[in-house]
Amino acid sequence: MTFKTIVVQLDTGAHATHRLDAAVALAERFDSHLCGVYSEFTLDPRFYYQADRQHRYEVSLADLCRERRERAEHLFRARLALTKVAHDWRANEMTGGRSMIDHARCADLTIVGQHDPGEPDAYLADRFPEGMIMGAGGPVMVWPRKSSPIPFDATAVIAWDGSREAARAAYDALPLLRCATRVDVVSIRADRNSPLGAGAAASDLARSLIRHSVRANVIELSAPRGANVEEALTAYLESQNVRLLVMGAFHHGRVRETLRGGLTRSELRDADLPVLMSH
Repeated sequence: MTFKTIVVQLDTGAHATHRLDAAVALAERFDSHLCGVYSEFTLDPRFYYQADRQHRYEVSLADLCRERRERAEHLFRARLALTKVAHDWRANEMTGGRSMIDHARCADLTIVGQHDPGEPDAYLADRFPEGMIMGAGGPVMVWPRKSSPIPFDATAVIAWDGSREAARAAYDALPLLRCATRVDVVSIRADRNSPLGAGAAASDLARSLIRHSVRANVIELSAPRGANVEEALTAYLESQNVRLLVMGAFHHGRVRETLRGGLTRSELRDADLPVLMSH
């Protein structure tokens, strides 16, 4: 298994360049075809209601969308011109995020940006990354707002809870896990509850991954009394200088995690490293 087709979401936001650089590095490593997709512009009231952008009332929405699309396309083509990566460009503005999902369903890996509430120019739709993860049908890598190194030749972590979603993510991530110097399969015991992963032993997963030439080992953690799983996992990621987190998304369902929080929502909101998620 490898990533032969990679889709990257592009926009006119400040973080698009870092996301594109990551996609190019992945495509070069795996000899992939890279598809740049302009993330369809969805009008957000915040886009107009900023005092320093009142001049936008004087520009037609069609002209504004065309200018944004052309900027994103120029960024993509200029960057790919410096490489030998096979690639193509897709754009279909003013249609919301639906066609982005269509492209993702024909790819081995999709890369999208972490939402940045301070960057209205990159706004697409409420909970866009979540919608991509739920609808893509394959792995989605959420690239962080902060600058992050490419997740090669470093430590990767699989957040293991024994669920179908976690298993799917672990095997979807195999090409990247083989590139890691170490892969920790992390299960966490919260207070007196059974450790996450009780449904299927983390050691069983590690042995299976080893057969795939992955340097896997098992880490069992206990969350301090009063702490939650999200805090315990974040502390471990920081202490080990982890460069990639692999996890299943919305194990408890999207509605429940949206209303009550959860690990998926926490990592989508706060992670400062690439997170590969599958549902």
